[in-house]
Amino acid sequence: MTVALFVVCFIVVMIREHINTKKGETGEDLAKIRQVLKRLLPDYSSYTTAYAFYKIRRSTGRSVRTTYFHYAVAFKPGALFVVPIQYSGGEVSWQGSGALLTSENLSRVEHDHMGTALYDLTGKELCRFDVHLSCTRQDKYEPFNIQQQAESKAFQQFIVEFAQEVNGRRS
Repeated sequence: MTVALFVVCFIVVMIREHINTKKGETGEDLAKIRQVLKRLLPDYSSYTTAYAFYKIRRSTGRSVRTTYFHYAVAFKPGALFVVPIQYSGGEVSWQGSGALLTSENLSRVEHDHMGTALYDLTGKELCRFDVHLSCTRQDKYEPFNIQQQAESKAFQQFIVEFAQEVNGRRS
């Protein structure tokens, strides 16, 4: 009985994941993110755009707290635009006007298996995120269905060069 229940649950999860992957391939959620960037970034068309995400789990005693961060990002050689976003009721909204980050206003960029971390001129971490190949809706905290293979690959190439530019300028 337990095995049958496990198999049914596994099948349901796999079907849901497949459906969400297919929804991500339509580009609907990524298009909504691009509309945010188009409104905030004057020369939007000269940038590559993507969805970035980060979650951090903190344990205190027996409790675990997970915090989620969602960003719309746009990048081109020498510049990275980042704006925090929210998803509610099927719509994407943004917080603030975003920040255009360059080697002039960053002290360091770290990029590793944990993602990308950006630091202001005082050394304070501004944000941390990664541009994943695939994001599928899990719950209200991970609400997007996005497939962005080309954008993720472009970001990985960009961030290596951007980190060298920023970190080289400060050393």
